[in-house]
Amino acid sequence: MMRLIEETIALIAPHRCLICSSTGSLLCDACRTSSLLEEPAKCYRCHVSSRQSAVCKACRKTVRLNRVWICTGYDGPAKELIYKLKFQRAKAGAKNIAVVMDHLLPDIPEDVIICHVPTASARVRQRGYDQSELIARHLARKRKLPQKVLLRRFGKSRQVGSGRRERFEHLKKALKVRPRTITGGEHVLLIDDITTTGATLEAAANVIRKAGAKTVDAIVFAQPQS
Repeated sequence: MMRLIEETIALIAPHRCLICSSTGSLLCDACRTSSLLEEPAKCYRCHVSSRQSAVCKACRKTVRLNRVWICTGYDGPAKELIYKLKFQRAKAGAKNIAVVMDHLLPDIPEDVIICHVPTASARVRQRGYDQSELIARHLARKRKLPQKVLLRRFGKSRQVGSGRRERFEHLKKALKVRPRTITGGEHVLLIDDITTTGATLEAAANVIRKAGAKTVDAIVFAQPQS
């Protein structure tokens, strides 16, 4: 029913492109191609160049992520698109973001499990949805990959302004793997809209690996320039 209501609203008041104002999408294909600058392949943590966005050897000593693809910088149209999705109930933005992720992501095995990084529960209640879960759902459909909700997030704090270590320690306690969702040996691809310090991704990867997953990668739409 909710999906039908949203589709009806979209027909009555269609979205306009954030850049050229054409109707039908928050970011049309032409503007997406011309305005979103693709981030070079690098280690998400220290930003050193790396092949296929692999976490560098130095950083891999302390994190349990294999690769982290960053689509674009957190500015301009990308920042506005995330704002629309998170604070103006423009759920269609999740599909736009999934399209960008699909273009950047290389071919991956068919058994990879797509899993979103859950948003703080207070934000989910306020919005009525988890934007990262919406993105994960659209990407899974495009790639014809399984999507599972592996993680639960407890507590209300978003830890805004905290450093990497403080956020990581908090999230180690706040993120838990849902019972019987990981049996061992899985390859998981984490999905999130934005990363800053990377602590949330690291905490999510940590608990998933401890539960028995073999490999954890991630793809994120935007990251602020360092």
